[in-house]
Amino acid sequence: MSKMRAALVGLTATALLGLPVAALATTAGSGFQQSVSRHATHIRWLPFRHIHAAGDPLTLVGQVVSQAHGQHGALAGVEVKVYRKLAGSTTWVYLGVSTTDAGGLPRFRFVTPSRRNAHYRVTFAGNSSFGPTSQETWLTVYRLFNGQIIDGTRAATYKGNVTPFYTHRLITLQRRTCPTCSYVNYRKQTTGTNGLFGFSLPAPASGRWWWRVTVAGTVAFMPSYGGTISTQVR
Repeated sequence: MSKMRAALVGLTATALLGLPVAALATTAGSGFQQSVSRHATHIRWLPFRHIHAAGDPLTLVGQVVSQAHGQHGALAGVEVKVYRKLAGSTTWVYLGVSTTDAGGLPRFRFVTPSRRNAHYRVTFAGNSSFGPTSQETWLTVYRLFNGQIIDGTRAATYKGNVTPFYTHRLITLQRRTCPTCSYVNYRKQTTGTNGLFGFSLPAPASGRWWWRVTVAGTVAFMPSYGGTISTQVR
């Protein structure tokens, strides 16, 4: 694969990217010119995380790949543009541009904040030798609870605030009573300003209980869960 990739990297170093010197060739005796087609391309995504916390940086990584003269590889030194369409919207918004590397692994890398559930599109406009292409991918985003635990004599208190923008909305405290039990709803409340919430977490007379908070999913965010908390009598 390294040899094939190097071949396409080499193609991008010349003015005509390794294609025949004449983009238009005259057919002998025909009296007309024959157009030479550009090589087809497509976007190849490299592994990246599709689930992020709200506000975390999303890194889109991929390649523009093609086949030329019997060899497969990735194009180096070409620009791709990145667009985002938020969930629930029909509008693609331009985010910026990235250029594929010129080294041994020609890839684009674009970093943007994880705002909410969204689709992302990467577009290569093409050039004189390689045709245009575009490809979409997706991102799912979960909310944060920003919680802290305060120990108490009979019960602990768990306080926090749900972000982003979760004022006057429902949050649920769930409990399980054994390590292999399923969580069940224990108590619900409506968040305050800035998504503030607070729950009392009692402990059993013996053994341990496990707790977590959760909010429902929406078009903008996936169902979200806080970290597991346990209570027991010492």
